[in-house]
Amino acid sequence: MKDNDYKPKQLLTKREKEVFELLVQDKTTKDIAQELFISQKTVRNHISNVMHTFYLITHF
Repeated sequence: MKDNDYKPKQLLTKREKEVFELLVQDKTTKDIAQELFISQKTVRNHISNVMHTFYLITHF
């Protein structure tokens, strides 16, 4: 399997995928936190991790 065969969502945790799916639905950090029963800080951390993962995939 070539490196470019990897899909970004395969590299995310279950929770990061959940946050990402809600984020692309234009949900706010507050909305996501309430829906997933986690803090807004945790949501921001997950978003940061997702962005970092996507950056690594597109730049390497």
